[in-house]
Amino acid sequence: MKYEFRVESELFEWRGPSPFYFVKIDSDISNQIKTEAKLLSYGWGVIPIYGQIGDSQFTTSLIPKDGCYFI
Repeated sequence: MKYEFRVESELFEWRGPSPFYFVKIDSDISNQIKTEAKLLSYGWGVIPIYGQIGDSQFTTSLIPKDGCYFI
């Protein structure tokens, strides 16, 4: 399956054992992702994705939290 979406949001730091940086996906896109999440998730609702920022491509996961997804 292939789904594409674009996110423009502010980067924020999640302080924990190590600092991590996330972007919150807006509720409209998050709701679209939720409708397919059971087919896409590998556990705990986490969904593996390919991402791109500018010319840099990477793999990561979407993480569900508080009714939305974070990347």
